[in-house]
Amino acid sequence: MLHLFTDKVTKDSADSQILFLGDSITADGLYIRLTREWLQVHRPDWTVELVPCGVPSETASGLSEATHPFPRPCVHNRLSRELKEASPSVVAACYGMNDGIYHPFSEERFAAYQAGMLRLSTQIREAGAKVVLMTPPPFDAPSMNGTLQPAEADDFSYLAPYRDYDHVLERYADWLLSGGCPADGVIDLRTPLLEHIRHERSVNASYRYGDGIHPDVSGHRIIARILLRDLFHAEPDNLSDAEDSREAARENAD
Repeated sequence: MLHLFTDKVTKDSADSQILFLGDSITADGLYIRLTREWLQVHRPDWTVELVPCGVPSETASGLSEATHPFPRPCVHNRLSRELKEASPSVVAACYGMNDGIYHPFSEERFAAYQAGMLRLSTQIREAGAKVVLMTPPPFDAPSMNGTLQPAEADDFSYLAPYRDYDHVLERYADWLLSGGCPADGVIDLRTPLLEHIRHERSVNASYRYGDGIHPDVSGHRIIARILLRDLFHAEPDNLSDAEDSREAARENAD
């Protein structure tokens, strides 16, 4: 569900350019490609441009775990450049997964995330674009290959995360959904993805949601479906058919 404070991006915004900022989940680009393919097939008269601009390991907080192979990049080191080059009408940003740096919850790290998101939202608005924030997707501990650690462990990282790290992400998501960060809209990715994981695991107890951090293909389809519903009033039945539908449309046009 999109918690909106202004109008949605609809056919009336046919010339919209939407810039997607985020970490490796956004850098993967699959949910953006699925969204674009569905629009090309089912809304061919629209000229909405989706611009993927995720960076692996990135944060909004500027934090990095001590054992990370390199200091995590921070979106604020590139934001001005990206906004200038893309000149978007809408920016959709998804941060949080890396911002708690896989540690137990702390007020200090939470404050760094809040400050980073507030700065992000302010700068996007100053550039003349609408701000759409997406909650961080869930962390699924049963899908992790790495060592899951208790709260009293000496250190944590994405390879050895806090076993209840999803509780941290829940706090971050709740803050966004409560309107803690000024935005034109907040999209709840977390709840539908948790429902998806629970459903898949009820059918197949060994179901793996990617690697626990990065969604699998089905998770990206869920994200794409949420974006199509909340940004474009669309209710796609099956995104896995998007590529086949696009090919069929080409053949019919010929």
